[in-house]
Amino acid sequence: MLPSRSRLEQLAWLRILGLSMALAAGPGQAGAAAICALSSTSLSFGHYVPYEGTPTDSTATITVTCTSSNVVPVIINGSISLTGPGAPSERDLIDGPNRLRYQLFLDPSRTMVWGDGGSGDTRSIIGIASIAGPFQATVTVYARIPAGQSGAMVGNYTSQITVVLNY
Repeated sequence: MLPSRSRLEQLAWLRILGLSMALAAGPGQAGAAAICALSSTSLSFGHYVPYEGTPTDSTATITVTCTSSNVVPVIINGSISLTGPGAPSERDLIDGPNRLRYQLFLDPSRTMVWGDGGSGDTRSIIGIASIAGPFQATVTVYARIPAGQSGAMVGNYTSQITVVLNY
């Protein structure tokens, strides 16, 4: 015999497969002899339990590596932005018709929304790439699924965010 719906929701955890980060590079700055590449770790929230009353947090990292093919060092002065479906304040993980709200942040305390339309739209990266060594920067993406999304159904929720590097 199957448990009642409310009992099933109490026993089951929502499993979120993750937020994949597709990568795209912006156009190089005029006259610069640097080539930059992006890589990222997966952002996976794991299990979300809507009745627990605490948010589910996760992190991912984006790594920027720039090399110079020039003898002269190249100054890297760029920014990383995140784009995806919907406005930053309306991000959703989706499983068919089911949705879970989530948000991305610039800071570990999760108070500065990444892509809020203000100063939180980008993360700056500054450094020097030279023949002697590449420039490398790692940026942490802080994520949260707010607590109390009681209408959430058990499922495998996903979303896609694109990381854009302008330099």
